[in-house]
Amino acid sequence: MRRHVVRPLMALAVLAAALAPAAAAQGRRVLVSGFEFRTLSFDAGLGAKSVSEMVVPIGILWPISRRLTLDVGTRYAQAKREDEDGTSGTLSGLTDLQARAVVQVVPDRVLFTVAANLPTGRTELKGEELAVAGVIASDFLPFPVSSFGNGTNVTTGVALALPVAGWAIGLAGSYRVSGSFTPLADTNLSYQAGAEMRFRVGLDRIVGQGRVSLGFTYSSFATDEFAGLEAFSPGNRYIGQASWSIPIGNAGLSLYAWDLYRSAGEIPINGVTTEKQNVMALGGALSLQMGRSQLRPSVEYRRHTLGMDKLEAAGTLLSLGARLQMPLGERLTLLPALRFDTGNIANNGTDVSFKGISAAVGLRATM
Repeated sequence: MRRHVVRPLMALAVLAAALAPAAAAQGRRVLVSGFEFRTLSFDAGLGAKSVSEMVVPIGILWPISRRLTLDVGTRYAQAKREDEDGTSGTLSGLTDLQARAVVQVVPDRVLFTVAANLPTGRTELKGEELAVAGVIASDFLPFPVSSFGNGTNVTTGVALALPVAGWAIGLAGSYRVSGSFTPLADTNLSYQAGAEMRFRVGLDRIVGQGRVSLGFTYSSFATDEFAGLEAFSPGNRYIGQASWSIPIGNAGLSLYAWDLYRSAGEIPINGVTTEKQNVMALGGALSLQMGRSQLRPSVEYRRHTLGMDKLEAAGTLLSLGARLQMPLGERLTLLPALRFDTGNIANNGTDVSFKGISAAVGLRATM
């Protein structure tokens, strides 16, 4: 039942990445919606034959004043799993609604944020729905929605930015408190995720004609409870990130790397220790200006490792994609995207290969 890294506004942020900040700075509201479909098919040996997901996001970014910005978003999703034995399961419905307020206490220096996750998403899942939820909840395989519902939670945070010796340094901390929800159908047993503390430091500077960014995030978690009993003590989470961007003629090149490490957790009721996990990614993208439109081809490689005493190979993923940002006037932008995935997952000493494809169309409107 452990919650995963879930950010329902992330897809909206990706769609709005190019122009939404500028629009917000000018006091414009930004509406974002679209459609995304992703499917993965697996060779024999894993149990699952294919997994697909369809997502429709909808959200709004609303600058209330020069110092206060609100954003709200949710998604409708439908995920389907088909197994080798011919059985299948489907999970569909709205995800949780996320609302966030960002206050510039000191403009461009000190930010205060408060975010609420409202329980509009699917919980009380049945057996076949749990099987679907389990396969999409992955840090390694990139599904647009990795969780439908996690109950109510509230996160508060403070971020500080300051220049030091040519670097722009950012420091941030946040604290999340979660309420309980009922994860299983036909029962009133509740699950409550433990509180999370998160700290982040980031560095950014101009190097030549390019820009270098570095970041490190540390998260710790209190023990989850199920039916009033201690159910799971998650390990700490460490995320390192680095990126470099540079102009090349009329184009722009961006290279990045990130690494997510989860230390071992524990099930208190029986003292069982869970595996450590690590996901490493390397990637790059090229921005090509084509009149008013911009084409952004990209490539990414991921490597997943896990183990009790030492980390061993658990899977690899290679993704090739492209996204087009196409203005349809002064206030409307179309963002079609296409992505191909190939890789393997280790299963009982053998590697099971998989292939996938993703197609998306985003729509952004400023008002």
